[in-house]
Amino acid sequence: MSESRTLLLIASSANPDLLSTPRALGLRVVLANAVPPADGGLHDVHLPVDEFDEEAVLAAVRGHLAGGGRIDAVATFHEGSLHVAARVAAELGLPGNSQEAVRAMRDKYETGRRLDEAGVPTPATRVVRTRAEALAVAGELSYPLVLKPQASGASQGVTKVADEAELKAAFDNISGIYGRDSFSEDGYSVPNVARVYAYPDAEGVLVQEYVRGDEFALDFVYGGGEYRLLAIHDKPYPFAEPHFIEGAYATPSQLPEVDQKALITTAVDALRALGATVGGAHVEVRLTPSGPKIIEVNGRLGGTNAFVQESIRESTGVWGPREYLRAVLGEPVDFTGKENPTPAGFTPVLADRTGELAGFEGVAEAEALPGVVALRWMAAPGDHVVIKYPENPVSCFVLVLARGERREDVLSALESADQLLKPVYVN
Repeated sequence: MSESRTLLLIASSANPDLLSTPRALGLRVVLANAVPPADGGLHDVHLPVDEFDEEAVLAAVRGHLAGGGRIDAVATFHEGSLHVAARVAAELGLPGNSQEAVRAMRDKYETGRRLDEAGVPTPATRVVRTRAEALAVAGELSYPLVLKPQASGASQGVTKVADEAELKAAFDNISGIYGRDSFSEDGYSVPNVARVYAYPDAEGVLVQEYVRGDEFALDFVYGGGEYRLLAIHDKPYPFAEPHFIEGAYATPSQLPEVDQKALITTAVDALRALGATVGGAHVEVRLTPSGPKIIEVNGRLGGTNAFVQESIRESTGVWGPREYLRAVLGEPVDFTGKENPTPAGFTPVLADRTGELAGFEGVAEAEALPGVVALRWMAAPGDHVVIKYPENPVSCFVLVLARGERREDVLSALESADQLLKPVYVN
């Protein structure tokens, strides 16, 4: 690959593995985001611009090109910048998902509508703006139901409701998320993640059929008409309903092959129906008694900061971000993992109360556990934690990555680390 090729990377995570991937491919990097990484060697040009502002990024890109710069491909690993990357790629005539496809994936109502029209199994979904509309839909679909923001992430606000009173409370909670900059409790405050994940002009509340069954996540890279699976992630522990905060992932899947094929087929059908043609995807599917049903389709690889891709790499030897970048560079989607994947997985470790972090205990003990590969810190001393589910689902202070000879070894390492790692509070 020629070193002269230049990648525009929008809203890159601080995850060094992601940031170093373009360099491993021999690419020059134009990085468009508000704050550059500490390691200046990971990019050639920095465009200091709000990575979530479509017009601002476009203006910066036009300025870069007018000054003699070049861009050969456009990529982002961040949910909140997918629409920005699509707009830039369209303007420059470069490979990538269309703006329409990105909207269809990020707007969960539009996802449901298009999948339903295409005959891809998915929960019945309606979008509402008022309590009265929500109650009317509940009468049509019947309880239990799931309410969620029309466009957000990290399971923010997602709530299972069993009756009218719970529906009203969940509706009020979700409809109040969009206008808030932060969440506060007892003098502590944290930013509202909806400000990053929300899609422009998609601020309704979804009322959705609740579907029973185990949930799985599938990661894909696709381009040139090929949709290639990176991995199926089992979610080995049930959600703590009525909320749906993500827990542990484990790969490879232990599902029977016939069920795995059904999940893959349904997920690819969903990607095609939504117009996804070039990029990566993280698809959430429930395996119901009547077969797979799509819960949501994310138009980017799983794990901007989480260990999703690292878990796949430990298991299969394939680094999803590299294959995604090859897809947006217009190269064939063609990769092969291990014939016998290694069991691997990760888990978030959640803080137990609101407060200011002073530090953490159990770190050396957790790092020394057999099977533990790495810890990734999501919080630092001095940070605030606000336990306020489900409107603020972010209370993970560290992620744990593990691998082992057996699934049981991986889960044991993750469970032991979860018991050892504890936040220490200022007071």
